Amino acid sequence: MFYYIVRAIAWLLIKVFWEFEVKGKENVPQKGGLILASNHVSYLDPVVLGVSLKRKIYFIAKEEVFKNIFCHLFLSGLNAFPVNRNKTDIVAFKKAIKVLKEGNILGIFPEGTRSYDGELKDLKTGVFKIAKKTGVPVLPVGINGTYDIYPPKRRFPIFFKYKILVNYGIPQYFSEEDIKDKDNLEKAINLLHNQIKELSSLNINNIH
Repeated sequence: MFYYIVRAIAWLLIKVFWEFEVKGKENVPQKGGLILASNHVSYLDPVVLGVSLKRKIYFIAKEEVFKNIFCHLFLSGLNAFPVNRNKTDIVAFKKAIKVLKEGNILGIFPEGTRSYDGELKDLKTGVFKIAKKTGVPVLPVGINGTYDIYPPKRRFPIFFKYKILVNYGIPQYFSEEDIKDKDNLEKAINLLHNQIKELSSLNINNIH
């Protein structure tokens, strides 16, 4: 219940402060486990993804943001769980597997952190390991506009000026065969990287 209350409030605020659009929503399966793999340029990104779909999204978030008790309670209520980015986090990996096997959506930012210049960085391999383990599709997502509104080095977002677009691509399946060796894994990474880059490179905000 808490998730949907917060989602409703967030949706209202986004619609008040910015123009908001979602494309490709028909590409999102209505049920079953699914990994959303998105670019990440702003603290707004998880919120924007959350309000773009009716289905719940379980996010993996860096453990540093959970150290504040209020953030911990808020994020936990929104189905987020922490991951240690400095090592192989078995606990987070098992939690991600559980979320997907229960038929839920897992939101991942495969770059591992926000991009400080707005450009898509190299993807980490975790998303492919989780996909291989669960057999669920990976849906590339491009978030456009949040970098203009609230880039990493800005203290407060800019209101009433820019547009936000969430652009959903086509689900991709990555089998054990696809990532069984270094060459195949590199091809899979390049494929997903190119798709996310294309979806997130739309020039929707030309006011700077």
